This record gives sequence, structure tokens and C-alpha cells, in this order.
Amino acid sequence: MTHEERLEILSNIETGCVTDAMAYLNTGKWMSGIYPTNSETKIFGRAVTVQFEAVENPEAIIDQFQLVDMCKPADVLVWSVPSEGNIIGENIMHFAENKGLNGIIIDGYTRDVNIIAGMPIPEFTKGKAIAPAPRNMRSRKELINIPVECGGITVQPGDYIFGDNDGVLVVPEKDIDRVLAQALLNMDAEKKVETVLNAHCSLEELKAVIRSKKTIE
Repeated sequence: MTHEERLEILSNIETGCVTDAMAYLNTGKWMSGIYPTNSETKIFGRAVTVQFEAVENPEAIIDQFQLVDMCKPADVLVWSVPSEGNIIGENIMHFAENKGLNGIIIDGYTRDVNIIAGMPIPEFTKGKAIAPAPRNMRSRKELINIPVECGGITVQPGDYIFGDNDGVLVVPEKDIDRVLAQALLNMDAEKKVETVLNAHCSLEELKAVIRSKKTIE
């Protein structure tokens, strides 16, 4: 599949169908404790990873707006921020929306949650905080597109991100096509199950439909 074809599938499929495919194929990981500011939003795309730290040399700092500006349209920024203070707010999210990003995921905290919740661009974080992170809690060029810890797992640059109000899934790029192929079969199976349930099927009829579910080779 092309990257664009993958994004098209992710834009239309349920997270449950993807998570079941991941479990069946024994690949990918699940974040813990990272949820959307707006529970109605869904995030999907290829990860651009960033590690934050206390940067001692002010000239080495790359700020949040620069990090957004480095991305391509439809990318998902994944930030690992070791601070209890907020690292992002309305203006950064607005800039990310203007740049065409598919969202930002932060192992860290946000402010301006009411405003961000009304934006079309997804933001996923550990929660809200009014206190700011230290001024030097920033990134450096050496800390961009490296493996980072987010939601209790390691995210690699180029991993595929998929999440909604149930949580966030991460699939290695090498496995994404197989996961999506199985997820599409899962979605077909779910539709059949829903159909027979709506028809008030018996347990035996329901089990027969579940057994008919197809899997990839």
C-alpha cells in the first residue's frame, strides 16, 4: 500500500478492528494513560518523534513552533516531555492545524483545553496543567526522530499512530499493511455480527457468524 492508501483506511476504520488485528498478528503496542482533549476526535498518521529535556545551551533550543514547522502534512508529532507542567497550548495547536498535521500526542500536559477541544486537529495528552513547564524544557536537533517513550511504550520514528477516545495504538511501519489487511477483514466480520444481533439471533447463530470470520495468511 502507499502511505496515502494507509491513511485512507485509517480514516474510515474503527480502532477496535485494528487492535484486534494487532493482537492476532502479535505486533504493535498500546499506549497507557494518553487520551484526547476532545473525546470525539480520532488521530492517525506516521510518527515524527521528539524528546524534550532541560536544554542548558539556549542557542541549541528548538521550540515547539519549529518542531511543527519541520513536519509534513498528515504527520503526527509524538512528544516525550519529562515535566508536570504544560508544554503546549492553543497557539501551537493552531499552527499545527495550519500546517496540515494530523495531530499531536504528548507524554506530558496541556493548557487551553476548552479551546483546543473545539479545534478539528486532535491533541492527545496525559491531561491538563495550568503551571508551565520550565522555559528550558525544550528539544534539540539531536533529539528529533529518535526512539521516545510515550504512554509507557517506545515509539519509533515512522511508526503508524492510530487512536481515539479508547486509547492510542502504535504499529511498526514494516507491519502496517498486514495489520490493515486484517483490520479490514475484522470490520467486515463486525458488520455481519451486528446484522445478526439486530435480527435477534440465537447464540448458535451468533457463534456461526463469529466462526466465519476470515483471517489473512
